[in-house]
Amino acid sequence: MINDIFNLCVDILIWLAKATGTTYELINILIFIIGYPLFVMTLLGVIYWQYKNIRKLKSIKLNHLINDDI
Repeated sequence: MINDIFNLCVDILIWLAKATGTTYELINILIFIIGYPLFVMTLLGVIYWQYKNIRKLKSIKLNHLINDDI
């Protein structure tokens, strides 16, 4: 089963290379050496941005709770 999935992925890369007029190696580099790390860095940036927003919202909520009690 794993071999079948791998072979399917290789076939897709070969098809992309033929469709774009490049090589299998270039498509592989674009996806796995450039594309995937950019994708991961973007996701890490989104996670950090979300973390900051959640902390900000929690502090706003906490401030409202404290001020409402006074």
